[in-house]
Amino acid sequence: MFTKEYQFVSPIYLRHKYDGTITNNIVYNLTRALYGKRIRQPIGGDFAFSRDVAKYYTEQDVWETDVARYGIDIWMTTNAVTQGFRIGQSNLGVKIHDAKDPGQHLGPMFRQVIWTLFSLMERYESYWKKVRGSEPLETFGFEGSIEPEPVKVDLDRMIQLFKIGFQQFSSLWKDIFSKDCFKEIQKAAKMDSKQFFFPTDSWIRILYELAATFHAWSVNRLKLIELVTPLYYARVASFVRQSWEMSSQEAEGLVEEQAAQFEEHKEYLIRVWDQRFKEKTKS
Repeated sequence: MFTKEYQFVSPIYLRHKYDGTITNNIVYNLTRALYGKRIRQPIGGDFAFSRDVAKYYTEQDVWETDVARYGIDIWMTTNAVTQGFRIGQSNLGVKIHDAKDPGQHLGPMFRQVIWTLFSLMERYESYWKKVRGSEPLETFGFEGSIEPEPVKVDLDRMIQLFKIGFQQFSSLWKDIFSKDCFKEIQKAAKMDSKQFFFPTDSWIRILYELAATFHAWSVNRLKLIELVTPLYYARVASFVRQSWEMSSQEAEGLVEEQAAQFEEHKEYLIRVWDQRFKEKTKS
């Protein structure tokens, strides 16, 4: 590690396919598409960094803000990339922690992480708009392939939370999202758990349109993110259905396919990001 002179090292844990749903369906994909680095677990919770990186962090005016309280992992990772520090990844084996059912516990975390991600997008807009494609990072340490301890998920509950959200917020979602995206949301709201499916490309456009709307709004941003939390449940439920018969290693292939699609749709992000901000400034 020291001979490579890494300045920031991100962890790679072996995790069950239903552990880390926010990373797998949002954070990995956005970080990779925006900043061009395939940092597999940008909010992994354990990082190593050099003295110069530590100095940079301590000099930033962030420690009394919500970012330091709720989004510090993604803030550290994003800054390591945008400031040009040398980044590597380390395999750390199986993640041993209190894994949570995404339908029961992860709504608040979704809102906190999304808020920080979108805030960082505004700060580093000139950086990520120039990035196309992505590159892998050098990864060291033991690469195991054991199946981690299962994470129980309540599929029916996640679908129910999405449908309740649709009943409450569909009129607002219709205003926030494009016609095509809203049509897919409507379609999913009519499905039961045995056939439930929420397409990856629709999820990508929804996240990109949400980022653009966040950028255009100067007030009520947290309320905006709260409104769309049920759509996160829909996407996770669809991922669970898709990967039901897969091992965690096989499900990793789905995650990688999704991440590549996020990159392919990046021009769409830039278009709606600029368009919605212009519309807001004219009104």
